[in-house]
Amino acid sequence: MRIDPLLKVLRSAEPGGAGIRAWSVYVTQGRRLSLGTKDCETGSAHTPLTFSESLDASYLLVWKDGRISRGLLEKRQIVRDAEEALALARTSAYDDPDAAQVRGPARFPEIALLDASVTTTIDGDIGPVERRLEAIRERLLDNGFRIWSGSFSFNDAQARLVTSRGLDAEGVGSTAGWYVSFEGEFGDGFRARAPDSYREFEERLDRLAETVRLLKKDVPPLPGGVCPVILHPHVVEDFVMGTILHNLDGASVAHGEGFFKKEQFASQHQALREDLTLRLDPLQPLKSGSYRFTTEGVPATPCTYIHRGRLVSPILDLKYAKRLGLEPSSVPYSMDTLELEASGTLSSEEAYEIASGGALVLSVLGVHTQDPSSGDFSLAAPQTLKLGPAGPEGRIKTTISGNLFEVLRSDALRLVRFEGEHTPALLFPCRLDPS
Repeated sequence: MRIDPLLKVLRSAEPGGAGIRAWSVYVTQGRRLSLGTKDCETGSAHTPLTFSESLDASYLLVWKDGRISRGLLEKRQIVRDAEEALALARTSAYDDPDAAQVRGPARFPEIALLDASVTTTIDGDIGPVERRLEAIRERLLDNGFRIWSGSFSFNDAQARLVTSRGLDAEGVGSTAGWYVSFEGEFGDGFRARAPDSYREFEERLDRLAETVRLLKKDVPPLPGGVCPVILHPHVVEDFVMGTILHNLDGASVAHGEGFFKKEQFASQHQALREDLTLRLDPLQPLKSGSYRFTTEGVPATPCTYIHRGRLVSPILDLKYAKRLGLEPSSVPYSMDTLELEASGTLSSEEAYEIASGGALVLSVLGVHTQDPSSGDFSLAAPQTLKLGPAGPEGRIKTTISGNLFEVLRSDALRLVRFEGEHTPALLFPCRLDPS
């Protein structure tokens, strides 16, 4: 990793006579191989087989006058124009005393983050991708679908974190992912530090094909009103978990802008239902969200944010840990290392039986227009399946509305495990109106 020119400048630069009191730089060097398909055309001009290499860095500079600068550096600035880049950084320096922190040496956990098969694929062995492309084409024909689109990607990378206080840590990692949609209706995929097995790939494809067949089948709408609704794991990740994490974020807590208040943490306040727990384990081998240390140098450790409905800890980087007088926490980088747990979790078959006469919501629109601090929501759900006595029957278009935090405190809420999904689905009574 060619970062010696940058380190030399960091250790000696005084742009405009301003000296640097402390600094931290997180550098990544990676390779990426990707292949896309658009409307059945694989590797076309719009979705070519692409190989790329990258070198970039994020930095924190604490100047001798106490001001700080943050930013990103491109490869050219790292290997050749570092002095010019730091001079430019000085012009945008600002006051933020709580953020003026640089970590020293620490012990970081050892964890498997690199899968050799990803590196082999990037080096040119795309046989496994060809086999999977053939499996997709078979599903297309077997189900009478007209088109499919999707992508495959493989990445490997090195990371190095160096600070003026003597921290110098390195790591390697990989990611492999794919995404497929049929008929432009609905898609699914997978992402981790190692590819899923071919059997898992086929099983996920078959579940996707079954879902698309149901979405192509229109059925009479449900009448408006409150009925049992199941939020698919994709919706839980995008909407429910996104809302919870927003309110757990240290900035939201410190500024008093979220639903969770700082005095409620480590107290007896019952924020959610008493059996709900949300925890993070970033030390699981080859998970997408696993890592050894954050970009600031905080060691990865398992932590609990919510335990049995009580708030334990916000999600804290160095700045907001200092502002709140707490220790920094591990940070969730992906949903596959977050664990949402409750008693009495159901299977999908059990949930379908309970929710007969209701609906399975596969996707929602407008998540980013909702108010996460209040929990109020009104979301269009154009990809919803009506549930009958035998399970999903066909497509209806609906709107769902309510208050998420009331849902998460309700005795009627049940967690549901769907095959192949890490995050549970949620079953609860919800206002549903045809649209």
